[in-house]
Amino acid sequence: MKKQKYLLFILLILIISCNAVPSSKKNNTIKNIVISFIEFKNRQTRIDAQKNIIIPSAQIDEFNKDNYWIDLHFINPELLLNFKYSKVYEIEGYKLIIGEELNKCYLLKNSFKEVPYEKLNKAKFPFTYSTDNLHITLNSKDEIIEISPQEKFGAIKSILEKKGQKFSKDYID
Repeated sequence: MKKQKYLLFILLILIISCNAVPSSKKNNTIKNIVISFIEFKNRQTRIDAQKNIIIPSAQIDEFNKDNYWIDLHFINPELLLNFKYSKVYEIEGYKLIIGEELNKCYLLKNSFKEVPYEKLNKAKFPFTYSTDNLHITLNSKDEIIEISPQEKFGAIKSILEKKGQKFSKDYID
């Protein structure tokens, strides 16, 4: 009887360990994408971490339900108004907030270090402007299948490849 309990305990540990691997892989994929975005943007012009935050979002691709996309934006909190978020995270010295309305945003939350909450909606009135963002589509294996906008994909792809990010055989160049 003791042997059966011991074997059951070992089996339970193995199952939990096996299920943790894909989640960890996904967290590293997302973290690598965000770090690559920071590196890419700082090659163009240094983005001040004290004056800017990162807003990532993620959702299932409406054209292929096995894929999901990630959008990344830098924004100055002085221009942010009524953005709904409940936690503040940090990566590479930048604060990061995640909107909770999209269906894959839960993937993002486990990828970053949580820091104390602070109010980052600092705008006094609405302000519309064009953001410079990055849109990456991944398949269910966390392989990148598309990077847009097109004029940036070569530079960001190079950074991601150096970090060991996998690209799908269906990658759209």
